[in-house]
Amino acid sequence: MAGMWAAMWGQYYVFLIPVAIAVLLLSIYKTEKFILLTGALAPLSVNVNDIGGGLGLALPTEPLIIWIFCLLCMRFFMQGKANLTPLKHPVVLLVIGYTAWLWLSSVYSSMPLVSFKFSLARTWYIVVFFIGSIYLFRKMQNIHYFFSALVFCTLILVIYTLIQHAAYGFIRSASYGISWPFFPDHGMYAAAIAFCVSILVFYTFNGAVFGIKPGWAPLLGFFLVVLLLGIVVSYTRATWLSLIAALGVYVLLRFRIKFYWIMLALVSVSAYGIINQDTLLYNLEANKQGSSDELEGHVKSVSNITTDPSNLERINRWKCAARMVSERPVFGFGPGTFVFQYGPFQQSSEMTIISTNTGELGDAHSEYFSAMSETGFPGMALWVGITLLTMATAFRVIYRTEDRKIKITALMALLGLVTYHTHAFLNNYSQYDKIAVPLWTFSAVIVVLDLQKKDNLY
Repeated sequence: MAGMWAAMWGQYYVFLIPVAIAVLLLSIYKTEKFILLTGALAPLSVNVNDIGGGLGLALPTEPLIIWIFCLLCMRFFMQGKANLTPLKHPVVLLVIGYTAWLWLSSVYSSMPLVSFKFSLARTWYIVVFFIGSIYLFRKMQNIHYFFSALVFCTLILVIYTLIQHAAYGFIRSASYGISWPFFPDHGMYAAAIAFCVSILVFYTFNGAVFGIKPGWAPLLGFFLVVLLLGIVVSYTRATWLSLIAALGVYVLLRFRIKFYWIMLALVSVSAYGIINQDTLLYNLEANKQGSSDELEGHVKSVSNITTDPSNLERINRWKCAARMVSERPVFGFGPGTFVFQYGPFQQSSEMTIISTNTGELGDAHSEYFSAMSETGFPGMALWVGITLLTMATAFRVIYRTEDRKIKITALMALLGLVTYHTHAFLNNYSQYDKIAVPLWTFSAVIVVLDLQKKDNLY
């Protein structure tokens, strides 16, 4: 009767009431499954740019994440009992320190309201998908339930996008907004897909370790090709490079190269680049290849810092970030403020045909420069510390364990993180649910596997 009345009078919101009740009951009585489902749905959330007050929202995931955050906080304070052992892990301590610095930087922010909103959003992602997942993933099966569900939802997204893109002949110009309303741009879309590539690779070629029957391998291999095709026709050069970086890390792991040797090599290469920067810049300036629909030309354009507007604008934003941190080296301009504050730090000689003063075409174009300009040198140091310590922990887990399931699971998480942390040199998307969910859950997987003891996780 209620349904008939709602249909007759156009009160369709009435149909949402049983859905809301079902969501509420599921979140309370099946919290683990609810968190897994919410996280896996991130690739399929729909972006609403303005819900009022200039705020954007990803539906349905962000309201659900906020509710889970409140639910977990209420449970913690009401029960008063929790195993705090995981919170003593070095990676967790760094993440807690980073979160505290976000809030402290917000106090000294040039735009406190913006920074507090940004810090609150970052906090609920960390609490739900990092801290919460550390407890959730004590059961190994939950890790792979989440991995499988994330891959499934990402596949739906990629297939939908490929069908849409096919109507335009997979041309580059159509790739920029073809994944809307699920993703605001092709860079974030490709970065989200890259998280799932390592999962499908190991499910395809090492499925027996996880109880996957050999007959599934061809189908899983086909799904892997679909994901890779989605990345190729996204024309996102940063993601192509990130997959190469992940492959390189896998080769290093196969040769059991210690993590500190890798870091020493990176520091040496960086030092060489700084010392010989004039020569390197001269060589780079010789490349005039612009962005192209041809894959070969598009790859070559990666190093074009002379005529490619995208590359030049990225450098422009980085220089702005450097000037901003020189003015506020300790606390920065405040979390989430770069897009509002970088304009006056631009120099006319460095601006491009796509330059703006309000960041309509992206943020700082680097997680590291963004952290530096918004939270100062300490904030950037904490972010880099989380990145490196998480990777070092994964190396330790992979080298020390004899359990193939643990080893391969750690590989899945590590290589997924490598794709994003490499991509993060050229873009920054960690404030969006599409990236925040896999970023923090994959990090939680590594912490959990490091804490494991035989058959019992802490």
